[in-house]
Amino acid sequence: MLKLYNQDRFVNRPLQKLTNTLEFKFSFLFHGVIWNTLADGDNQRLYLEVRNVQEKKVSFSALNLQNNQWLWKDVTLDESWWVSLGAISGDILLFTVYTDTNNPDKKGLIAYDVHKNQMTWWYNGFSLTSVNSLYVRGIDFKFPSKETILDLRTGQPVQYVDFDLADSQNFPVIRPFQYEEGTAHFDTVKDFLETGLGITPVASIEYLEFEWLIFMSVFVKEEGLANYLYGFNSKGEVLVKEKLGESLKGVGLDTFFIFSGHLIFVKNKNELISYKIV
Repeated sequence: MLKLYNQDRFVNRPLQKLTNTLEFKFSFLFHGVIWNTLADGDNQRLYLEVRNVQEKKVSFSALNLQNNQWLWKDVTLDESWWVSLGAISGDILLFTVYTDTNNPDKKGLIAYDVHKNQMTWWYNGFSLTSVNSLYVRGIDFKFPSKETILDLRTGQPVQYVDFDLADSQNFPVIRPFQYEEGTAHFDTVKDFLETGLGITPVASIEYLEFEWLIFMSVFVKEEGLANYLYGFNSKGEVLVKEKLGESLKGVGLDTFFIFSGHLIFVKNKNELISYKIV
């Protein structure tokens, strides 16, 4: 048996029940930094925000994880830089637009039809706070500023709506725990890595158990700071090892996640990689 750490306790997992492994699915390179991702659990889609700092351009792409095909790729909006992913509900993707570059509180909202690949409405002076299958809630900054609910399809303000928070809470992404150096959890995983792989992690470890697999993102000193991602089965065998970055200035957060049965991570800031958990 392999002793694993899981949600503040140790558990023993019988080897005869081991079923999961990892199967490489895709690798996509982008001409820019993969800045942000947005997951749609209902439709198993992943939206990406890619920023090209040299050209001051941001583009967006939509990936269908059911077949690993692009719905669309490298789409740009009229605002070429001051816009970012906001939220997704059904086939409506919401973007936040920063209308005053000197004041990040001044924002607008764009609704984009995923299937038609076009903008459906725009609401200026609006800061998004939450969305459900029918409505968008946020702050309308037109004087006097007030909380406002918009119709998701039309962008028109609506009255007397019971905004169902339960409908808006969708957490399709499973993210790792972060263990800081000097904590008991960090030391436990560090002992495992030093004993099993002969590597000494520093600063921070991201750790996640999913079904019968265990994932660790670790930082090591290697002519600077380098970041490695490991995937193990419950026997402690390495199923995947990927170098995510090198010569880093500091540690990162959320260096990988699980979504729609995929292990997903970004390598060298510009390559999206996935392994299917089978």
